[in-house]
Amino acid sequence: MYKRIIIFGGGGSGKSTLANRIGLYTGYPVYHLDNILLNSDWSIKDKNDWEEISKQFLLRDTGVVDGNYSSSLPNRLSWADLVIYIDISTRVQLWRIFIRNIKIRVGIDKRHGFPDGSKEKLSFKFISWVYHWNSSHRVKMFSLLESIEDKKVLIIKEPRKLDLKKLFN
Repeated sequence: MYKRIIIFGGGGSGKSTLANRIGLYTGYPVYHLDNILLNSDWSIKDKNDWEEISKQFLLRDTGVVDGNYSSSLPNRLSWADLVIYIDISTRVQLWRIFIRNIKIRVGIDKRHGFPDGSKEKLSFKFISWVYHWNSSHRVKMFSLLESIEDKKVLIIKEPRKLDLKKLFN
């Protein structure tokens, strides 16, 4: 059974939702990198502190970690025994972000994986990052995934349909 899981993919791909599902199913602690590495104003914590911050989960025997942060990816990859990459279209990513933003603003949903006190915001910078994710990161991610030999790697298109019972039993 897998005990150390990392999940990454573009914004709005469903990383945090899948991490929460796996955490509920397995009982493992869930670590959302946005929550850990961002301040409540969405600014990034000092990268020099990331190694110390990452010890929250990298020293544990079980856990689910979601998020990109490519500079910390090598440490997470060496820790993980299951790597999940969510590969969905830019159009779907942008749609999910738009719907999530509306749900949060009207109070029928909350933002998973963000620091307490932070407010959902759709900045041009964030939308641009999501819009360009597949064209600028996807090829690098697939190259990285193909180089992994000693871990289970899943590339999924529909995180909601991932059969956790089959995966963890």
